[in-house]
Formats: sequence, structure tokens, C-alpha cells
Amino acid sequence: MSVGFYPARDYQPLVEFGAIRRGGFKSLILTDEEVTALADGLPAILESMCVGGDRVIIKCESGNFRLQTPKRHGLFVGTEYKNLSQPDMDYLVRVFHILQKKLRDYIIALPDVLSYITSSLASTA
Repeated sequence: MSVGFYPARDYQPLVEFGAIRRGGFKSLILTDEEVTALADGLPAILESMCVGGDRVIIKCESGNFRLQTPKRHGLFVGTEYKNLSQPDMDYLVRVFHILQKKLRDYIIALPDVLSYITSSLASTA
């Protein structure tokens, strides 16, 4: 997991979940809205995992993102999919607050980044 500015996407601060697979690298990129939906849904997901309950599906308002459990924990963004094992889910829960803080910091820094980019593009030196 990483948080960063994406030049190809107008320097938006986004969260990337990646995996190295045969044939290349596969990643899912989440917006801040999708990260918020994930944060809101994690408690329900964890509860379902602990009690072996019914299938839980968490969706983002935009409809582009969903997380589902149990049996096949999956993170979906549009048509892209990342399977999450039980250790992946445990890790996600432990570090998610760090991910949210870093995303918040990037969002706060965005006006300065855009100002710097604008002045850099306008520079002739």
C-alpha cells in the first residue's frame, strides 16, 4: 500500500494497493472517498470475519469501489480486483490509521503542490 500524488491524474493524492504477479504488476488506485468508504466498512468486515457471519459487502457512494467478505476477501475498483488473504486483512486493519493520516497530509499539501507545479511549468529557466 502506498499514498502519493499521481501526475497522470492531475496530481491527485491517491492510495494504491499493489501486487506483484506473474506477468507484471497489478494495482488498484483508490480516491479519498473510496478510502473513507473502506474505513467506514472495516468494522463490519472485521465483525463478520470474527464470527464467521454472513457475507458483507461495503460499497462507496460513487459505486466504483467495493470490499466484500467472508470466504473471498476482495477489494474491487471498477472491473479491477485484488484478492485479500486473511493476513492481508489483518495487516490492513493494523496499518489503516497510518494510511488515512498520510492521505490526509497529502490532501492538506495539495494546494502547495499545485502552486509549485504551476510555477515550474511557467518557468523558462
